[in-house]
Amino acid sequence: MTTDLLEKELLEFVKRSYPNIEIHVTDEADNKRHLYFKEEKFALLFPMQRYHYLIHLIPKDFYDDHLSKAIWHELAPGENVDDLDYHDDETIDSIKETILEIIKTKTTFIEQLDNLFIENKAVCFGDFRHAKQILTDLTFTTDEQFDIFHVFMREGGYCDCEILYNTFKETEYSKKYWANRGK
Repeated sequence: MTTDLLEKELLEFVKRSYPNIEIHVTDEADNKRHLYFKEEKFALLFPMQRYHYLIHLIPKDFYDDHLSKAIWHELAPGENVDDLDYHDDETIDSIKETILEIIKTKTTFIEQLDNLFIENKAVCFGDFRHAKQILTDLTFTTDEQFDIFHVFMREGGYCDCEILYNTFKETEYSKKYWANRGK
């Protein structure tokens, strides 16, 4: 598929969720196809979240046929590829148990986030705005939060509400969420 046609096809898949997204597809010197997605909404998201949201908008057969070997770059305005920062799987695996243990036993993070959604009926915006505020209030540094959120994402927590119903399934919010889905 040509780069122009691929750009048009991708835009069709994602424009409902990201009407202002810019998509560029290039075949670069490394003999790899590179996909560049630029969207203002990405400014509040980690690259891993950006990819997660985009990939779920694209049909699996289309991905398998045209995108499985491509290199993805999800950018906010003003960012370039060198600005993107994320942990690889090996790093996440090496810190996962320690971080989950700290969050579960040495903080009130889970209780605070759960309470925010259960009692205060907080709204999830598809990002970590509530979780970031709680972690900041608990005096976790930006670097520590970076590690924590990568572990959460690896556990299926790509936003505030998913932290509760995918990462910490013993929460009240999680129990209500899954009960409403018959699980």
